[in-house]
Amino acid sequence: MDHKKYSPLSILKIVCGVAFAFWLMMGAPTGWIYDLGVGTGTEQGQMPDQSVSVVHTQDDVEDFFFQTTPATVPKESLIRCPLLRLRDSEYAGEHTHLNSQTKRTVVISEYIPVAYPTGPIRSFLLRFLASGHYNGYYLAPLEDGSYICVYFDDYLMLRSGDELPTGYIRYTTTEEKTMLHQMAEDYEVDPVYVLDMYHHGKVNWMLDFAIRAGVGILLLAVGSVIVRGVKKAVRSKEVQSLK
Repeated sequence: MDHKKYSPLSILKIVCGVAFAFWLMMGAPTGWIYDLGVGTGTEQGQMPDQSVSVVHTQDDVEDFFFQTTPATVPKESLIRCPLLRLRDSEYAGEHTHLNSQTKRTVVISEYIPVAYPTGPIRSFLLRFLASGHYNGYYLAPLEDGSYICVYFDDYLMLRSGDELPTGYIRYTTTEEKTMLHQMAEDYEVDPVYVLDMYHHGKVNWMLDFAIRAGVGILLLAVGSVIVRGVKKAVRSKEVQSLK
């Protein structure tokens, strides 16, 4: 029985295709799809209107917290924090799947802590492997030299412009507080508060997987049509040159 031999170029194409498919399922940003009709206003996750206040100092942080003031910060000089949080928090926990009559249980963590300080290679790998389902945290610099922790959908870092969404200051969770205590060694940040700008509940993990799979199938179909068209054109030219 003859075995099909693959050239180095064919192997490279297969490897690149597998890597792209894996990134599409795990890391491609899809948050913009859910924010198409988010609008402008004072609701959490919306683009801020003129009535949304800007946090300037640490004194503003406590004042805005107690007064439940809608707030935002500029998208300038943000520092990435060593923590990721699941975009659809309802997906966290144990999930049992039946595979070939064998039950397999997978535990999905709501938070993924990252070693601090985070190296560029590790940061790239985390974004490549998990950024489609997890969001990162950032430190935003304030005018008094201090910082505030902010949380929003990561895809906004790919958009042009200086605006971040409307958010509300809340108390930190245990995982957030632990991370900020680490960063407080190098940055003047209060580990008690976080400016939460994320529109919680907008992402359903099943729908998100379906969207990614649909995009993958569409790209595969379009790619196949293009490749067949190119091959057909090349063969046509070869036939004409032989005449």
